[in-house]
Amino acid sequence: MGRYIQRRLIINIPLLLIVTILCFLLLQATPGDPLNAYAPPDAPLSVEQREALRERLGLDKPLPQRYLIWLGEALQGNLGVSARTGQDVLGVIGGRIGPTLILMATALVIGVSTGILLGILTAIRRNSIVDMALSSGALFGISVPVYLAGLVALYIFSVRLGWFPTGGYTTPGNGDLVDRLHHLVLPALVIAIQYIASTMRYTRSAMIEALAQDYVRTAQAKGLPFRPVVLRHALRNALIPIATIIGTYIPNLLAGAVFIETIFTWPGMGRLFVDSVNARDYPVVMGLTLILAIIILSTNLLTDVTYALIDPRIRYD
Repeated sequence: MGRYIQRRLIINIPLLLIVTILCFLLLQATPGDPLNAYAPPDAPLSVEQREALRERLGLDKPLPQRYLIWLGEALQGNLGVSARTGQDVLGVIGGRIGPTLILMATALVIGVSTGILLGILTAIRRNSIVDMALSSGALFGISVPVYLAGLVALYIFSVRLGWFPTGGYTTPGNGDLVDRLHHLVLPALVIAIQYIASTMRYTRSAMIEALAQDYVRTAQAKGLPFRPVVLRHALRNALIPIATIIGTYIPNLLAGAVFIETIFTWPGMGRLFVDSVNARDYPVVMGLTLILAIIILSTNLLTDVTYALIDPRIRYD
């Protein structure tokens, strides 16, 4: 296992380079002058001042050299300074990681746990009214885009009914746990809808296949109660394909966070990414790209390691 993890870590290095190179090239290909993000809008700079600022920021250097300079600084833990705020990029991103992780973790826990429970129920009650109703609801949940679900939920439950706040992380002047949970519930549920539906469908399929295996029929023939047969025998083997799907949720969660954090004004990395792109804050965009790529690659590695923990027959030699 240790050798496998080392090989995967070595493979991830060129992948990170490719991701950062593509992001760097895309940012440079966007229309407009990146110097505008550094120039004060209320006091236009003269031509001489612009050229001096361009030289000080290194924007006058060739594109490959500018990337190598950024990469060298990033390897030393320096991601630059935000063009909007003048703060250190790591500090800016560090202040947004917490809210995003809380939102993603809550949505993931709700989506996976609820999806597995509903998947087991529909597999046990296969072709019943409950199965058909939940399967239809899952198809609807997968089909609805997350931004549309967010807008509809915001209008119904916040604007019309007033059950939840219209946005934000906490109420100004009130930052207790109950208030934070009140702000968290609606955006987390909106993100979790698709993962409840997707996890339920995969769990149902995997459980139906597992319940038809010989070892399950043997356990039932020995007189074991139905619940231990389902939970200890069938579910454990059905978790392997489910773990595969959960590993693919992380990139989708990050993409969904961009929309949901913008709709609900949630102060996380997704909203920071959108604001930084609009403001042409290239250092923050590059820093976010690097950190998000590391998170996604680490999650994929963790998913592969989880296979071996779930099923002892799987070994990475």
